[in-house]
Amino acid sequence: MMTKRNLALVVAFIGLMLLSTVSPFPAAAATSPSNERIEAVSPIQKFSLTEWSVPTAASGPYGVGEDTNGKVWFTENNTNKIARFDPSNNNFTEWAITTANSGPHNVFVKLVTTSNGTVTQVFFTEFAANKIARFDTSTNTLKEWSLTAGSNPAGIYVDDNNDIWFAESGRDAIGRLRTSTGNLTEWILPGASGTPGSPALKPWSVYVQVVHTPSYSNRFVWFTEMLGNSVGRLEVTSNRLTLWNFGTLGFGSYQPNDLTIGIFQTLPVAIITNGNNKVSVLGNDTGGGSLYQETVLPTLSSAPLGLTYDAPRNAAWFSENNVGNIANLNTTNVLAGQLFTPTYCTIGPLVGSPVCASPATMVSKNITSTVSYPVGVSNLISPIASRNVAIHQGPVGGVTEYSLPNATSRPTYVSVDSAGNVWFTENNVTINRIGRFSIPYVFQISASPGSRSVTRGQTATFSLNITLTSGYSQTAQLSLLNAPSGLTPVFTPQSASAPFNSTLTFVTTNSTPTGSFSMTVQAVSGGLTATAPIILSVGAVTPPPPPTFDFSVNVAAPTTASVNQGESASFSVVVTLVSGSAQLVNLTASGFPTGTTFSFTTAGGNPTFSSTLNIFTSQNTPGGTYPITITGSTSAGLTHNAAQTPVLSVVELPRDFNLAAASNQITLVQSSRTDILVTVVSVGYFDGNVSLSGSFAPSSGLTATFTPPTVLLQAGGAAAQATMEITAPKNTVGTYQLTVTGTSGNPSRTHSVTISVQVSPCLIATATYGSALAPQVQFLRDFRDQHIMNTFAGSNFMTAFNAWYYSFSPAVAQYESQTPAARSVAKVVLYPLMGILQFSESTFVAFGSASEIGALAAGLVAGALIGLTYLAIPILCVLWPLRRRIGTAAKARLMRTIACMLALLFLGFAIAETFTLPILMMLSSAALVLVSLVAVSLLPALFVTELKRKH
Repeated sequence: MMTKRNLALVVAFIGLMLLSTVSPFPAAAATSPSNERIEAVSPIQKFSLTEWSVPTAASGPYGVGEDTNGKVWFTENNTNKIARFDPSNNNFTEWAITTANSGPHNVFVKLVTTSNGTVTQVFFTEFAANKIARFDTSTNTLKEWSLTAGSNPAGIYVDDNNDIWFAESGRDAIGRLRTSTGNLTEWILPGASGTPGSPALKPWSVYVQVVHTPSYSNRFVWFTEMLGNSVGRLEVTSNRLTLWNFGTLGFGSYQPNDLTIGIFQTLPVAIITNGNNKVSVLGNDTGGGSLYQETVLPTLSSAPLGLTYDAPRNAAWFSENNVGNIANLNTTNVLAGQLFTPTYCTIGPLVGSPVCASPATMVSKNITSTVSYPVGVSNLISPIASRNVAIHQGPVGGVTEYSLPNATSRPTYVSVDSAGNVWFTENNVTINRIGRFSIPYVFQISASPGSRSVTRGQTATFSLNITLTSGYSQTAQLSLLNAPSGLTPVFTPQSASAPFNSTLTFVTTNSTPTGSFSMTVQAVSGGLTATAPIILSVGAVTPPPPPTFDFSVNVAAPTTASVNQGESASFSVVVTLVSGSAQLVNLTASGFPTGTTFSFTTAGGNPTFSSTLNIFTSQNTPGGTYPITITGSTSAGLTHNAAQTPVLSVVELPRDFNLAAASNQITLVQSSRTDILVTVVSVGYFDGNVSLSGSFAPSSGLTATFTPPTVLLQAGGAAAQATMEITAPKNTVGTYQLTVTGTSGNPSRTHSVTISVQVSPCLIATATYGSALAPQVQFLRDFRDQHIMNTFAGSNFMTAFNAWYYSFSPAVAQYESQTPAARSVAKVVLYPLMGILQFSESTFVAFGSASEIGALAAGLVAGALIGLTYLAIPILCVLWPLRRRIGTAAKARLMRTIACMLALLFLGFAIAETFTLPILMMLSSAALVLVSLVAVSLLPALFVTELKRKH
């Protein structure tokens, strides 16, 4: 029997597991983003500001986002349009929204895979029209879903399932719309007013944090309550709601409006802009609450608003709506502040948490949509003159502010594109702009060499290098200043996008003036000018000297020879007398690859004479193309290279190997393994060791080992083999891609094998009921996989059970599948067992969150009822003839023995549970079920025989 002390240990263990679930940020979510961050550095001292006026006057640009093609999307809140801006050509395209006066608010741009391929879709809220909308750029299709009147949707987010999440600011609710089915689910928040259009909480912003871990998947929907003075997080899987009420901090009404999720070191944090002129950070759980830090903004009454996270800079950007500022918060060293304790409840049943206060509820329904095809109108709008914007204030508490030219421009929402540009909307209808902060454009030009000398009638060249110091590429135009007459300058090219290289060539004539000329190369780009000085010295032509000995070296066609490794090639060479009296000319050659020898048939002579250059390669000569330099020289030091450069092309013979597996498609069940033969075959001259390894995608508990791990190959198509053993652990299921890699320095080859790991099947039940999808089989599999296998005790019990069950079940299942009568008998035999296991499942569920105790209770109930149902009568039949030989004392000893065994087994179970001992848990749980089965099946027989013996 389990003692009070052991029971306390089990309860404490379960309590520790439950306590680990209260953190506002799941542990796995902390490592889902990349751990390799670019640490924030000192604030950028100066940004280049460019602004564009929106073509439609008084449009009131509001929400903003970018697509993967670098185009900027925004809503026109005042003139009822959705717009796209292409910064590469200054083109605006605007589409009028079908619903009049819809008041489009926030926007979310996403690359989505559809039947038309991968397209950009733009999702936005229609605040005044109570609608959710999606614009498909591939078809120019606008689809709108109508919500309940007074919903006033504001913030919007589209998750990785393409589900649309939004805040219903007028109904105090969070909504989710599945666009594929039209299903709308709404979570009414605790404290909701109940009167659409007159909210008590006014949820405004929404952000969906998708969390994947090896054990579960969830979505955490973050939102702000402007009137509720709170930040909330809804766990979608459990409907668990966490609320951080800013009123509990004791500093008045914060009116949180926008939030985003960023990264502090490797931990996620929620960053919130507040109506009380602060920006706040809510971070990791510390065991009693959440770490919290806030910063008062340098400019008073600035009204911070739209918020976005800039991961490469470790910063959060936001607008200061009242004062015309764009600001950022350095998130590198946040979370050194106070403790912020949240409250928890559930919108729906959840064991262990209180139910949220009325009228909190979750409702689901299907809604209809309408489709229209608005026509886009395009305009090319030149930007307002760019200017540089320096820091206005900061950094103060990690916040740095940059002022826009117009303090009344009302910047609203902010977004950062993949190039690091900060985009924002200016909502004031009289300003009516979108803007961009980018690094200022700076370029330089240099010339090499700085001076050249040339003789009349010749050409001289300078290399020009135009470099980009900062900012983004723009076109630079080159020109030459102070050029004298008689010089013709040529730029190749004369203009291009910085950075680029150009060549300046001067062509002189016999009339070009002589002397030294100082000139300036000028580059003009983006309104900036850069220069580089050069000097050209032009000299007169020197009279020719008296005729002296000279010669030329020429190579006869063809001048290109292609050979395989180990073959030879030859070139014909002619040395010709050009002038003067003949002298001895010796021939040499250079430029050969390693492993090559050469010789001339005639190594020297008096011109004119001919010779043949013979080149001999080896099997180790590296492949490639080699220009050969042939030189003639005299003892007086006169040398000439051949006017033609012969080219030797060496074709490298194959040195490779092929890799293959005996099967490319393998199916396993959990807790099994299989052997596959891997064959490696050499190609060409390859010989050496090949090391074998295997990796799985996605990463899993699967393993691949090779015997031997390294094989030795001989050249000429020789083959070697290794045995690959693949092992699937008990908790692995699904389809995986195994990449077998053979490595021998260079080359390295891979081979792919598809591994399908299936759940250990219920063989006998499947054969009995004719299908793995039969309700009875599904019930058995769900009870095992969804309940029992999710507990420590249950999973270890199933390990012992599977070893026994799968030792005979394949043969029984095969017999049943071939014998209809056997299946009929099996259905009758299994009928009581199905009822027993359903009652056992109910026992497990009754224990709620105490799942480890529930698994034990379910096993004891199942064992007892199986023994009573199936073994009690057979045991009675065995003991009945022996009823007079078995005395009362023997029966009492037997019962005491069983009781002692149960007590010891319960103790072993408690120890294994408390200290997480798998082997002890496997033995104690299996023995408990077996002893309970035997004990309950013996009791009726002992009782009846004792009763008969006394009478």
